[in-house]
Amino acid sequence: MRRWRRWPTGATATRSAWKPHASKPKRRNDNTAESATMKPSRIPTAALLVLCVALQASPGMAQTACSPAPTWAGPPMRSAPEAVWQKDLNRPIDGQLSAGLQAALGDALDKMLPHVPAASVAVAIPGQGIWSATRGLARKAPPQPVVSDQQFQVASTVKTLTAAVVLQLAEEGRLKLGDTIDTWFPDAPNARLTTIEQLLRHTSGLVSFNALPSLGTAYRTPAEIIALGTSQKPQFCPGTNWSYSNTGYAMLGMIVEKVEGAPFAKVLAKRLVKPLALRHTAMRQPGVELPVVAGHASGRPVDAPDLYATPYAAGALASTAGDLAVFWHALLAGKVLPGASVHRMFTGMPAMTGPYAGSNAFYGMGVQLYDVPDGPGLMLGHSGGIEGFTSIVAYVPADDVFIAVAFNEKQVPAEAGLWALLRAVRTYRTKQ
Repeated sequence: MRRWRRWPTGATATRSAWKPHASKPKRRNDNTAESATMKPSRIPTAALLVLCVALQASPGMAQTACSPAPTWAGPPMRSAPEAVWQKDLNRPIDGQLSAGLQAALGDALDKMLPHVPAASVAVAIPGQGIWSATRGLARKAPPQPVVSDQQFQVASTVKTLTAAVVLQLAEEGRLKLGDTIDTWFPDAPNARLTTIEQLLRHTSGLVSFNALPSLGTAYRTPAEIIALGTSQKPQFCPGTNWSYSNTGYAMLGMIVEKVEGAPFAKVLAKRLVKPLALRHTAMRQPGVELPVVAGHASGRPVDAPDLYATPYAAGALASTAGDLAVFWHALLAGKVLPGASVHRMFTGMPAMTGPYAGSNAFYGMGVQLYDVPDGPGLMLGHSGGIEGFTSIVAYVPADDVFIAVAFNEKQVPAEAGLWALLRAVRTYRTKQ
């Protein structure tokens, strides 16, 4: 059985808070192409990515090699247990948590700050309220303190928002999850066989553009990053296996734009940001200044603002932990999508494999299911990582609590902060 660590201290602060004690390969160098874009917070190793690129270097796979009725050969799947949906998630979170709990959470946050320049955190309990705070340094050199509700780059956590918009369009009959992508990307490999749902679930086989050294660190347009990914040979036939693909989510963003006839950032604002009053959430766009804290790598500021816009619908979101918690509460409460559609997001979820193997996570339609028995336990959420930042947002059914964390330090996983806050909640409750 795995043994899971508590909040790391000293040298261990650069590793996951619920990482097995067994040794793990080193992370990629900060200056590689991989670090220029986003992914879940578990970062691929150099050896795995070199192998991935080598396997993907040949021309696109002929469509005749794949079947329109694929046979699943990927990792085992799970679904969120039915008990999750039996909870009353409609209870509001717009009140204030008790003063004692807020103090306990504040103490937990203060203990994070020796390990990261700044942190944005939030804890929301249905029927009780929400607490959020941002503390630390927006930039270490020269020192600049954060201001209240200052934005962080939250990377792949945007995938849940992207998926929600796609599913809204499906509910409206403006597209179908079974539609193949040749309507929008006729030249993509296996375009006549790859469906929108497979893009959502990372089962398309398309190579992730951020795995390619040719990506670089300068801003790339959505069309350019999609072209990078689709120029490679697919890793497998659509619907037969699982592999995280940011290319697929960039495609989803462009599909949304073509269906809606508006830029993705505006669609996201119209459909989610404004209706849910996410006042500190916006898509990064080239040349548009946002009050986002500086990212850091091993304590050194990262000065490459344009790279944060490159991931587009796959990871270009700037937000706060408070806004992430509000969005996830609204999603699970059925305020974004009908309940049946939300439940479907969490069904048939393959175990995350490859560089994410051992993360105890499964992937659905823009969402993750975590199961860490010796740590937080079962959680529904999504994590993110990009140069200079890590983030996570999750609902913990056993504790009936939403927790979101964003750090502006690449080497410290946001999972560590989530685990620290959850332990503070549990400890406070046992004393009542």
